[in-house]
Amino acid sequence: MLSNDINIKLAIAIPTYNEAKNVRALTSSIKKYAIKNNTPCTVLFIDDDSLDGTGKIIDKLIKTKQSELFNVQVLHRTKKDGFGKAYICGFKKLLKQDFTHILQMDADLSHNPKYITNFILQVEHKGADFVVGSRYINGGSTPDWSVERILLSRFGNLYARLFLGNKIHDYTGGYNLYSMGLLKTINLNSLKAEGYGFLIELKYKALKSAVNVQEIPIVFMDRQHGNSKLPKNTILKNIMLVPKIRFTNSG
Repeated sequence: MLSNDINIKLAIAIPTYNEAKNVRALTSSIKKYAIKNNTPCTVLFIDDDSLDGTGKIIDKLIKTKQSELFNVQVLHRTKKDGFGKAYICGFKKLLKQDFTHILQMDADLSHNPKYITNFILQVEHKGADFVVGSRYINGGSTPDWSVERILLSRFGNLYARLFLGNKIHDYTGGYNLYSMGLLKTINLNSLKAEGYGFLIELKYKALKSAVNVQEIPIVFMDRQHGNSKLPKNTILKNIMLVPKIRFTNSG
């Protein structure tokens, strides 16, 4: 159990679209680690009008998963509009509330909630205001990816580091923690990229203002239920966005 001496109040933003088979197990697992870490935690699901009843399941979770240290919120959106815009809507909602840190993660169980402990440790022990979950440092991996996908992702991240700086090793991963103060320095309305490009742009802007950046290794597992929300050519498309992100945000 962590001491939580600095009174962390954690919010977790999770976009969803057709994740009915995953949200119950994910919520239960996050709750377990929140209680284990003695950290007040709120999960905000941002649902893009899922066709499989994900939103209704989340509504039920709100009624059944509440405790002193844990609660669930939902932001129902009326259309599928991309996870970049979903995150922006979710961040804006959370920034109006009394949290100290916001964690972003996927809904498909590819991001293991056990790493929440390590994210919190970087804040408590190292004073981090930006923590990146990295597949590309010692201890991180993508064990069930094809060789082609691994090479494409690694090339994309090396390319991003060349243009955007080498403070972090994983620009395209979606498991990251931001202090509330850091997130408030970012003009969310200025984020225009989608898909992996959104993650790259958000991290680049965060790095420009972050005081203490840390990385933790994560093992990324492919989803067990449902289909990937990102086309196969998304990584390659967003690699092409990297120079635009660099020079558009150079001021």
